[in-house]
Amino acid sequence: MLKIVLIIVAVLLLVGMGFFFMLVKGPDVTKYEYLQDPQITTLPDTNVLEVSFNTPTDGLNEVFGFLVKNYLKIKGVPKMPWKMPPSAARYENGLDSDMEEKKREAAFENMIWKGVAAMPLPANITNTHDIKHDKLTARIATWEYGETVEILHIGPYEKEAPTINKLKEYVDKQGYEISGLHEEVYLRSPGTPFCKPENYYTIIRYPVKKKQE
Repeated sequence: MLKIVLIIVAVLLLVGMGFFFMLVKGPDVTKYEYLQDPQITTLPDTNVLEVSFNTPTDGLNEVFGFLVKNYLKIKGVPKMPWKMPPSAARYENGLDSDMEEKKREAAFENMIWKGVAAMPLPANITNTHDIKHDKLTARIATWEYGETVEILHIGPYEKEAPTINKLKEYVDKQGYEISGLHEEVYLRSPGTPFCKPENYYTIIRYPVKKKQE
């Protein structure tokens, strides 16, 4: 009997260690490293659960917490942390990427952010009631795409400026111009266990269109 108990305990420990390892490891980000050089691609429209926000920097945790909490309530979505799709956000306002670094970091901390956070959903999930709590509401929507420029930023959010400028230079050289909102996809973020800011992985996106001659 004792032997059986010890075997069960050992199995549970192995399962727990495996779960902890996968939780800490998070999603495979190596497949996105090719985006360290910007690229223009055509992306399909995406079904999402979204939450609009208008909040200071320290309120963003509440926004994304509310988003993930309600995503997990939806039947038929991946719920293991390493299988869940990354969250994203579209920002209606942003910081000047040419701002001097220290001023930019100070402005980042005192910014009022306005935009929409989202998590992708399977295409067949299209009907659920709006979920309201205090000033936040989660709803299903479609994020439209098309021609989109993407680049991978590795490091803290307040140090995105060189990455954004690299993206903008590429867009201009390709004969395109930015035609919509700044979007970020959070592959590794504050929600990733034991992940330091210098190891954050963020895809930065903008819709683009050909320049008119």
